[in-house]
Amino acid sequence: MPKFIDYYSILGVPKTASEAEIKSAYRKLAMKHHPDRNPGNKESESKFKEINEANEVLSDPKKRQTYNQLGKDWRQGQEFTPPPAGNRAGRPGGYEYSYQDSGGQDFGQFGNFSEFFRSMFGGMGAGEGDFEGYGQGGGRQAAQADMESELHLSLADIIRGGQHALTFSYKSACPDCGGHGRTRNRTCPACGGAGQMSETRDIRVNLPRGLRNGARIRLKGQGRRLPSGRTGDLFLNIYVAANPDFAVEGDDLETRARVMAWDAVLGAEISIPAPDGAVRIKLPPGSRSGRRLRISGRGLPRKDGSRGDLYVVTHIDIPSELTTRQNELFKKLKDSVKGQ
Repeated sequence: MPKFIDYYSILGVPKTASEAEIKSAYRKLAMKHHPDRNPGNKESESKFKEINEANEVLSDPKKRQTYNQLGKDWRQGQEFTPPPAGNRAGRPGGYEYSYQDSGGQDFGQFGNFSEFFRSMFGGMGAGEGDFEGYGQGGGRQAAQADMESELHLSLADIIRGGQHALTFSYKSACPDCGGHGRTRNRTCPACGGAGQMSETRDIRVNLPRGLRNGARIRLKGQGRRLPSGRTGDLFLNIYVAANPDFAVEGDDLETRARVMAWDAVLGAEISIPAPDGAVRIKLPPGSRSGRRLRISGRGLPRKDGSRGDLYVVTHIDIPSELTTRQNELFKKLKDSVKGQ
């Protein structure tokens, strides 16, 4: 007997959860436990399969209704009596597939479903998605041609733009067997019957200036190759690393500048670090700590070719150790100010 599986607990949602709540929970968990983010982690791989199986049931109104009716009297891990064959939903014969949700996020290839799922639904029962299938043993393994990856950039990268090197790994249909896993009625020697092969690709991406965190770039023809010969696109999700020296405020940047007391009083020319190179500015005499100075055109690039501004907040620095002569001078300065 298979063990009953509580799909609601797996996704962390109540039985009254809406479709939107189920989808949101699934996306968060799938991203967290995706094998690409947890290479070699068997626990995450197992969790990833559980999450996708739970979503396969709870995101489908018919399967969810069947599950709610037949599963209400069972608890997690309790032996489960399969329903009669006539009540099973879906199609026979489980197979692996690749799912891409409506937001374009590719969550990769899923493993075969559990004995509980098969006993309850009679097999895979997946929706009629736009898949090209390949596999072996009468089942099929489907894959989306489009792929997604992440590109992590620094502030300097998005200011400069230009070419950026990217290396990523993925799986494509075996070219020798066309993804079937067998050639001439024997196991394909190239892929060992898996029907797919791991590939690593190095590409150079021409980054436009003005990218922001969360931007998405489409690279035509750089996706996964399918048995039909069609090649999909690669979508790059842009993540801009936080910089401890600069705060981002829209198109503008803000930084702090360490200013010596005498420069703040007398004024001086000081060097200010910027992501694309230091810039020298004039500090006005009598500058107080916390003064905000604007450097035009040294912020982030905009789509129209212009740039935001760089703001500098002054921080008056007091020396921790003074020589005898320096102490005497500060005392004279104090006495002269008192005498005014």
